[in-house]
Amino acid sequence: MDSEPLITPMTALVIDDDGRLTYMGQDGQRRVIVGNPDLLRRISDIRRDDEDLFEGGCGI
Repeated sequence: MDSEPLITPMTALVIDDDGRLTYMGQDGQRRVIVGNPDLLRRISDIRRDDEDLFEGGCGI
């Protein structure tokens, strides 16, 4: 099984118009981290409900 080459992120995480969590890679292509807007919304809700649960997290 061939693995994809590693891509260095060049931007901060962004939520796009479709509600997906993304970043721009060094190759100029936007990569999707979380493609399900409902899942991203749920993660944000959980974080907002219990700030202590994600201490030191990435700030979603």
